[in-house]
Amino acid sequence: MILQLENDNKARNEFHEDGEKCEKGTNDDINKIEPTPADFETAISHTGYGIYNKRMLVLYIPLTLTSLFCTTSPSFILPAVRCYFDLTPLEEGSLFGAVYVGMVSSAFVWGFLIDTLGRQKLLFYGILLSGIIEFLSGLVQRFWVLVILKFFCGVATCGPYSLGFTFLSEFYDKEHRDKIVLYAGGFSSFAFVLQPLVAYFLIPMDINFQFFNGYLIIENWRLFLMTCSVMVFLAAFLVYSMDESPKFLMAVGRHKEALNVFRKIYSQNTGNPPESYPISILRSDISEEQSLKSIPSITVKKFIEKGWIQIKPFFLQPYLTPSSLTFLLLFMTMLTLNTFRLRLPNMYATIIAAKGDHATVCESRTSTNVTYTAVCKGTIALVDPEIYIKSMIVGSAVFGMFWMAIYITKYMDKNHIYIFFSIFGGLGISIFPWTNGIVTLIFSAIYVGIMNINTTLVISIMASAVPTTLRGMAVNMVIMFGRIGVVFGNLIIPVLDRISCELPYMTLSMFNFSCLVVILILMRIKKEKPKTITTP
Repeated sequence: MILQLENDNKARNEFHEDGEKCEKGTNDDINKIEPTPADFETAISHTGYGIYNKRMLVLYIPLTLTSLFCTTSPSFILPAVRCYFDLTPLEEGSLFGAVYVGMVSSAFVWGFLIDTLGRQKLLFYGILLSGIIEFLSGLVQRFWVLVILKFFCGVATCGPYSLGFTFLSEFYDKEHRDKIVLYAGGFSSFAFVLQPLVAYFLIPMDINFQFFNGYLIIENWRLFLMTCSVMVFLAAFLVYSMDESPKFLMAVGRHKEALNVFRKIYSQNTGNPPESYPISILRSDISEEQSLKSIPSITVKKFIEKGWIQIKPFFLQPYLTPSSLTFLLLFMTMLTLNTFRLRLPNMYATIIAAKGDHATVCESRTSTNVTYTAVCKGTIALVDPEIYIKSMIVGSAVFGMFWMAIYITKYMDKNHIYIFFSIFGGLGISIFPWTNGIVTLIFSAIYVGIMNINTTLVISIMASAVPTTLRGMAVNMVIMFGRIGVVFGNLIIPVLDRISCELPYMTLSMFNFSCLVVILILMRIKKEKPKTITTP
């Protein structure tokens, strides 16, 4: 009996020893297993959503003001500048178009630089340069110099405007990315309220400071431009404090820096220490030929080759057809929006000067000479503050409608919203010439609001229709075609306006209904080939 117990204890001890050895061996094997490298989508999904993301949205507000202040300022200073420089209709059109010509001419270069040299650095220098140019625009004493500076302001602003959407979206996961593009458009619509508010306080003022024996004259409209530049400088300062896009850092092989950004986002969103971020190794999905890790050694030929690699997918299937239709869609959408919006202050000035509260839009233009005499007195602009009050009302309506549209997107497809607004906009602008008084103001506010929403919807559709590796170039290209539409609109509308007052509005209505046809074709392509377009 005693012998049997000793044998059992001996067997039990051997069993426990073998178990401990087995467990130790298993733990050693686990410790030898290296963590799996994570791609961008996996890494960003582990950062969560919280304070960091909301702070990025707040910082985005002044960033969006940069482009809109540069592109929209000519429409607010036109009533004053027309008197000072005694402008012809062609010169007025050149002032509007110069900004967009600068944007279009530099779009491809910016698109390439955005995906190769970085996001945050280019964003900072682009905004800073546009601020400097906007400030200098307020000092020039010759009209042609003003036009040239507006051209270069367009060049400097082109990158930050399209880059802003890409830069912001790369700090969010798939779940929030599409919504963020819409939120960014909502914040950008705040500029429609802020800029006319600044114009209301400055441009109607009787300001005329002369320096250097009259060689330098600072008037109301010049002070307005310089004030706008101060806000642009504020945006540059805020961008300087932002982090570089982790997506770009991964694309160029700077994984350690990208990991630090992910840890920072994770820590601020969750409140946990950065060291507890669950991912320690990153990998990039971008091939070596699509990234530039040694920019200083690149030649002009290499520069062109890399640029072609980035835009080549848009000229091949499966992206050729949907991309081309989306380019056309934003071309017509921005044409209708900006051709109408940029001329609103001038239209209000004409109605007010002709004392046409009870006259229709076209009836208030019956006597051009009376209109200009009432607005201008020599080279001094007598700008009625009511012009900017009406512009603020329109801007407030745009701001409110945009956030209402964001709420609707939770329950309604973006394509269906676009269709509804295209029909409503086409019908509204077709009867606009025969409106008067408060009806004119209501119609103009609604039209600008729904077309501004449609513009952001198209950008959002394009951003979600391509993988992340092509998103920067895709957004930049679609916006470039939209700007071409603005230039085209500002060239043809003045010509049509000379033929008939109603003709420009009928033309805009035609473009609205053409947009309806294009979006229906896009929806049909998406249904027929659901797997062709990859949604990130």
